[in-house]
Amino acid sequence: MSIEVAPEPVTQVAPQKSKTGCILLGLGGGCLIAILACGGFGALGVFGLFTAIKSSDPYTESLDRATSNAEVMAELGQPIEASFMVQGNINIENDSGKADLNYSISGPNGSGHVHVRGNKAGHAWDYEKMDVTIGQGKVIDLLE
Repeated sequence: MSIEVAPEPVTQVAPQKSKTGCILLGLGGGCLIAILACGGFGALGVFGLFTAIKSSDPYTESLDRATSNAEVMAELGQPIEASFMVQGNINIENDSGKADLNYSISGPNGSGHVHVRGNKAGHAWDYEKMDVTIGQGKVIDLLE
């Protein structure tokens, strides 16, 4: 008589998964969200700064004068548009202030560079300089 013994079932134990990948993904995703949030706030700050400068009297008045000046229109064509970027500074405290701004304008026939510098006393601005430089150095005075 022979007795057969059934083989024991083989159970495979699944290897433990490493949690390192999940941790790294979580940290990476968290850092990415933080970076995007900081970048968004930074971009919002820059946009707000440009908006504040572009709503200032020195910027709006110089742009109005540049876009309505016959000589500038003849050189650049129409329509004349300002670039998004504005360089320089404007400081206003109570009823006094200083401005020194530079920005580019362009039309279908070319481009130019506007420079405005002035001081505020009371409610009025007194401009020392407001001109457009076109091409290789032709300067058109906007104060005349």
